[in-house]
Amino acid sequence: MGLFTTLSSASRALEAQQYGLEITGQNIANLNTEGYARRSPILVESSAGSGGGVEAAGLAAARDQFVETRLRSELPAQASDGAIADALAVVQTSLGDAGRSIDGSLTAFFDAFASLAQNPLSPVARDGVVLQGGLVAASFNEMAARLDESRTAADDQVRAAVNQVNTLASQIARLNAQIGGAGGADVEALEDSLGVAIRQLSALAPVAVMAREGGGADVSIGAGRALVIGANPYALDVASSGLPGFATIAAGGSDVTAELSSGTIGGLLRVRDTLVPGYQSQLDRLASDFASAVNAAHGAGFDGNGAAGQDFFTPPGAVAGAAAALAMNPAIAADPALVAASGTGAAGDNQAATAIAQLRDATAAGGGQATFAEAWSQLVYHVATDARRAQSDRQGRTAVVEAIQRLRDSVSGVSLDQEAGLMLRYQRAYEANAKFFGIVNGTLDTLLGLVRG
Repeated sequence: MGLFTTLSSASRALEAQQYGLEITGQNIANLNTEGYARRSPILVESSAGSGGGVEAAGLAAARDQFVETRLRSELPAQASDGAIADALAVVQTSLGDAGRSIDGSLTAFFDAFASLAQNPLSPVARDGVVLQGGLVAASFNEMAARLDESRTAADDQVRAAVNQVNTLASQIARLNAQIGGAGGADVEALEDSLGVAIRQLSALAPVAVMAREGGGADVSIGAGRALVIGANPYALDVASSGLPGFATIAAGGSDVTAELSSGTIGGLLRVRDTLVPGYQSQLDRLASDFASAVNAAHGAGFDGNGAAGQDFFTPPGAVAGAAAALAMNPAIAADPALVAASGTGAAGDNQAATAIAQLRDATAAGGGQATFAEAWSQLVYHVATDARRAQSDRQGRTAVVEAIQRLRDSVSGVSLDQEAGLMLRYQRAYEANAKFFGIVNGTLDTLLGLVRG
């Protein structure tokens, strides 16, 4: 091998070590870049015809597709639990503090009838009954409205999440197109962005990902519905259905709402369609039982005019919606003399007022062995239990996701210690090759000088 060939080999070696330094510097610069996969230079032995040595043949990104797939499979469950936990935390807060919500209104209502039983001829006591009757009805109405707002908020978030899915699908399609026309380091940067977009998508809904032969990925959602094929995105559609006008989700003209059972969308759908409606049913049953019990006792008595008692509350037409519809009889609200305190019709008798006051200890029809206040406490406990379970599930899922992310980082992440070691190695190799290059170059200069001389 001649000196010129040796010089050429040393030059390529310098370029290769310099390339390694550049890649190492790039890794360190992207230490905190989301989705960045550590790069490694591909150094290969030069062919014998070129004088041997080493040359840079490109770079490789450290990615483990098995770990990436495992991470994507855990993200939907974590996001679903998180969406449920966050939504139920709001619901739990809206129920109010113990003694200052519906339970407090029920206590004040029964206390008002107890006061009337002590002095059935007192106009002030009758006014107190009418006041507390209106307040307890308003408490049920307000609580029903809060639960409706929780469902509406979940529905709004579902619509926003679907928009995010469509935005990410378009982004993935663009990246697929760019990857197909890119080369070298640009491909790896695009693949990093693609990985981030797919992980974000996985947190929103259950998706399946298939790598494309030339780079990029095809994505399906739900039960294999196409979302991205190559450079073509297929957007999800949202329509409003039913009386509440809640969102239904369609893919390719087919309703896929039930297929999106995990991810943020799945969690929000469970809150909207299962959990909160369950709480509403409990609240409606309590309101219906309460109104029916009070009406029965009040109708069995006699008002201040000696006439038979009327329904104290407007009779609920059905259990469903009873809490929102609960209202005092307008006639009684306008004339406290129509409050029935007597059980016999005799002035001063308090049997009817006493019977209604004693309903505080009566068993609610839909509450098993619970009183009305206890039935409310059961609802509060139900929400709190669901909220704690969702929070616990989220913590468990988060621990799993973090463990997988640490595993991913061990493969694809950047370690400063490792990069510092590599940088030192490339630097020493560069210095050695530079010294070798200088010696060869000096020898050639000497020989050429002898030839000219």
